[in-house]
Amino acid sequence: MTTTLDNERFFVEFSDGRGRYEPFTMYWNINDKHITRFWKAKLLDNYIGINNRTKHALLDKRYMCRGFMFSKDGEYSRDVKTVCDEVNYAIQILNIEYSQISDYPKIDLHFTPERCWNEEYFRDDFNQLHHHFERLIGQIWNLSTHYQQMSRKCQWAVHCLNNACHEIESLIHGIIEIERWDKNKHLAPQHRHHNERYGWCGISYNTPNFDGIRHGEKKYFDYDEEHYNDWETKTISWGALIPYYSQLGKNLREVWHDGDEYIDDGNISSHCLMTGECNICLTGPGIDDKPMIDWIPGEKEFAKWLEERGFDYDDPKVGAGYAVMGKPAFELFPDDDWLSLDDKIKRCDNITAIGFVDRSLNVCETRSYRYDYTWQEQYKAECRMFRQNKWDNTAMHKIKTHKGWHD
Repeated sequence: MTTTLDNERFFVEFSDGRGRYEPFTMYWNINDKHITRFWKAKLLDNYIGINNRTKHALLDKRYMCRGFMFSKDGEYSRDVKTVCDEVNYAIQILNIEYSQISDYPKIDLHFTPERCWNEEYFRDDFNQLHHHFERLIGQIWNLSTHYQQMSRKCQWAVHCLNNACHEIESLIHGIIEIERWDKNKHLAPQHRHHNERYGWCGISYNTPNFDGIRHGEKKYFDYDEEHYNDWETKTISWGALIPYYSQLGKNLREVWHDGDEYIDDGNISSHCLMTGECNICLTGPGIDDKPMIDWIPGEKEFAKWLEERGFDYDDPKVGAGYAVMGKPAFELFPDDDWLSLDDKIKRCDNITAIGFVDRSLNVCETRSYRYDYTWQEQYKAECRMFRQNKWDNTAMHKIKTHKGWHD
């Protein structure tokens, strides 16, 4: 068996909300780096351990599978139109309910698939949208007065602005990447500089308590020097497991990539907080451990941009690269390559379980948890919760929100 932290693999069970496919479980070998031990400990402390702080907070399934479409006209449950409808509803809530009781201006943005696909508007529209989110929420360590005085319904709408912004960006950017690959696939790998597949999977818990249960609050943990030192400016390949961006705003790479001239300096920060959440890179194929500065198009321009602003590209605290905590356990799938595994994951639109398994792939019941609802049920439940204005301890609906192995 491949060596993996504590002799336990990390797993994610992917499923299809429409029930067309059997659930598919993917496994990762996790390494023994400082950042990885930090992540695993806090994932257990905050979310899935037997005595976790949040009393099993709900997994946010709406902001989870990003960039999973393979073509502009492809079918996927969270397509551009669906996310446009969600963000327009959130803007409507803020324009009607929050603007009436505050001096915050109305958000003069309306999103349609046609406008999203228009290069003339796309980048500026989403930089504006994200700037509204930043102004309305502030930072983890300095929440805005706007956010603190809002109703929970408006706070929910603020989070929807951020989620929709990044989700639509991922859909648009991903399809552009795939189209570029298709045009250049005849070239040698070192000359392609594009991705055959694009996507990210985020394991996060930023949804409201739509099940009516008073879950506890997660705790944020500061990085120590040893955690920063595990960040490297090297390329990553498909399936890499990396820390979640547990702050608000954008990191330096995102600001540069987006050409964001709206963002305030106070909303730009590199990774410095750990909650136990994580991201899975489903962009590929990718290449492991090549210097990004020599391999990634535009990387030298990014390094120069950082230098002009007083940052050192190679300083781990700047976070120009990645901290890889695990890689796919390909040895468990002898009949598959990364592309067929990508197919099995991206035909799904939900995650129904996460956690750890032992050497024999038996679920470690005190370090794993199930989430038996779909993102479709989640969104309906959230909307229903705010229409009813209920925040008591009574379940809002009859769907089963979780079924833990150690209930």
